[in-house]
Amino acid sequence: MKRSIAGLVMVFVGAAVMQLATSGTYLRYVKPGMRWMLLAAGLILIALAVTDVLIKSREDHEHGLPRTAWLLLVPIFALLVVDPPALGADAAQRQSPVAAKPAESQGTSWLGGNTSEPTNLAVRDYAVWAVWEQSSMKGHSFKLTGFVTPAKNGVWYVTRIGLTCCVADGTAYMVEVRGQAAPPKNQWVTITGQWAEPTRRVDGDVAALTVETITPTTAPVNPYE
Repeated sequence: MKRSIAGLVMVFVGAAVMQLATSGTYLRYVKPGMRWMLLAAGLILIALAVTDVLIKSREDHEHGLPRTAWLLLVPIFALLVVDPPALGADAAQRQSPVAAKPAESQGTSWLGGNTSEPTNLAVRDYAVWAVWEQSSMKGHSFKLTGFVTPAKNGVWYVTRIGLTCCVADGTAYMVEVRGQAAPPKNQWVTITGQWAEPTRRVDGDVAALTVETITPTTAPVNPYE
C-alpha cells in the first residue's frame, strides 16, 4: 500500500540518521555540534512514519507505489551497511595549500607556558600563523597531527580538513613538510619540527615545517578541525 510503503521508507531514513548520530559516523559528514539535530530529525521521521501508517486514510490505496520507488531504499541501506571514509588526501589535492589571511592578528598568544617543548598546534592554525605571524613563529618548534597529502616532485603536506558546517564546505589546511620523504598517502602522522620559511607560489605563500620526527598514528574520532 502507498501509505505503508511511504511509512517504511521514512522509518528507514530515520533509522539511518539515528545510526549515524549514535555511532559517531556523523563526524565524517558534519561538525560535532550537529549531533543532537540529527538525533531529533531521526526521531521525528520515525514518529511521523508510525503516525501516518496508523491513521486511517480517506484515499484509495489499492495500487501501491511504482517499483522504482523501492530504489529510494538503496542509499539508505548503504548508509547502514557501508562505512564511508572521511575526506582525505584526494579531496585536499583538489585545493590550494595557500591559507587565507586571518581576520585578526594572533601575535604570541599561541605560545604556551613551556616553550622548551614543541608547541602542539592544530594544522589549520599553523598553516595560517606560519605565514602571517612569522615574527612570532621563528625559532620555535611545533607538533602537528594530520594525514599525508603528496604533491609533485617529492613535496608533501601534513593536512587537516576544516569544516564550517559539513563536508560540502570542507577546506583543506596544508603544511609543507621538509627534511624527510613522505609516508604513504592518507597515513595519519604526528610530526615535530622547526618553523621554516614559507614556500612562495604565484597564488600566495604556503606554510612549511622542517621535520625532526614523524610518528605514524591512528585517525582521531573527529578527523576534522
